[in-house]
Amino acid sequence: MHRLRLLFAVAACASAFLPNNVKLSAPTCLRAETSETEDDNLVVDDAARASLEKLALMTRSSEADEGPPRPKSSGTARRRRAEERKLVEVLGRTTEPEQFKAAIDGLWSLWFSERGSENKAKLEAVDRLISEGEASQWVQASEAARKLMEEHPDWPEALNRLATVEYLRGEYATSVELCKKVLAAKIHHFGALSGICMCYQKLGDEDALAEWRERMLPNDPSARRRWADRAIRALDRLDG
Repeated sequence: MHRLRLLFAVAACASAFLPNNVKLSAPTCLRAETSETEDDNLVVDDAARASLEKLALMTRSSEADEGPPRPKSSGTARRRRAEERKLVEVLGRTTEPEQFKAAIDGLWSLWFSERGSENKAKLEAVDRLISEGEASQWVQASEAARKLMEEHPDWPEALNRLATVEYLRGEYATSVELCKKVLAAKIHHFGALSGICMCYQKLGDEDALAEWRERMLPNDPSARRRWADRAIRALDRLDG
């Protein structure tokens, strides 16, 4: 349990905009290398996948909230959401550190690869610029992330990269707005949730900080399960 608590701390730490500490150049993930297609989605290795699937089979999925019908999504998008749903469910149910870490890494990998392996590589290049820790690199990273955002305006992780860079550049209000866009698409994006709290702390907005802290990935098992169920309902609504 102590190891699991440490992993929660990592997930919600001051560098949680990113899949890893900003000093690292690429996300830690259990993703296999695949060809350049948008359908590439091998998120975890066989052993971790088996562990996650076993846990998923042992738990009951929550029913989706009622809401207005939404347009049908593509088969690829539905498959990705099914994988994302399973990983979020693991975050809400597991007490095993290895499963928790596999789910965290799997979600980062999934979010990075949502627009195919070529764009994933471009996003990883932005992280490498961020990892240099120099203002000149951050300007380049901002330009590269903004270009990706303009090319793929509905890609949350491109928005999250830009939010990261704007935070590092001291543009906290801009970063807040970008985080909100990420969270409008993925209410469970623990990186953006931590990031928006970091921004409000820098801005000195205690009320907003308290509000958004309530939405972060909880440490308490009961609260964490409710957090995951809420995220699952939001994912389910996307498929109508």
